Amino acid sequence: MADEVAAAAGNIRIGSWLTIWYRPRATIRRIVDTDPTRFVLGIAWIAGALGVLNSQVMLTTIDLPPKLPHLPRLGASGIAIAAFIIGVGNIVVLYCLAALFRWSGQILGGSAQAIEVRAALAWSQVPSLYLSVAMISAMVLGLYTPPASHTASPLSLIESIIGIWAFVISLKCLGEVHRFSAWRALGTILLGFFAVFAVVAGIVITIWLAVRVSHSLV
Repeated sequence: MADEVAAAAGNIRIGSWLTIWYRPRATIRRIVDTDPTRFVLGIAWIAGALGVLNSQVMLTTIDLPPKLPHLPRLGASGIAIAAFIIGVGNIVVLYCLAALFRWSGQILGGSAQAIEVRAALAWSQVPSLYLSVAMISAMVLGLYTPPASHTASPLSLIESIIGIWAFVISLKCLGEVHRFSAWRALGTILLGFFAVFAVVAGIVITIWLAVRVSHSLV
């Protein structure tokens, strides 16, 4: 019986890489009910690393106008180091956002734990991973060259559509672990970022007032 349960859990984890596209709520529910830590750190790290690789491949396939700011072109060792650092940074961001959206979600009536929110945020990045791999492969094979201007292309349109759907998936996953709607999940994200903005603004205003007062006393 234990072997059958383990096999079933394994099948769920394998199938989740596909079903997250079209059944995000059911998929993330199965994940958090079996093992909410499975692949979470790996997905977060790979997402950050692929972002570095994607930017570097793009720099080799596109000619930007001289007036636009240019990112440095890194060698193989530089890309590896940057990918590792950005990947680790993305894991840190995952933990911070999970804590933030757990707090804001509970204010709106959610019941998710931080470990469940981390799973939701990580697994909702899976479509973006597929997109990044596809774009990098297309650029390396010469099948796609990013336009230097804002001119739309069929592939850029597909990229935008998948990006929008990936955001919808993140709302559905976050809503599922909190056990409320995707619309309330959107409110959770907005409330969380508003709280961060308010804290940062409060700190800046406090420092500004302290400086003004200190100057007036001189």
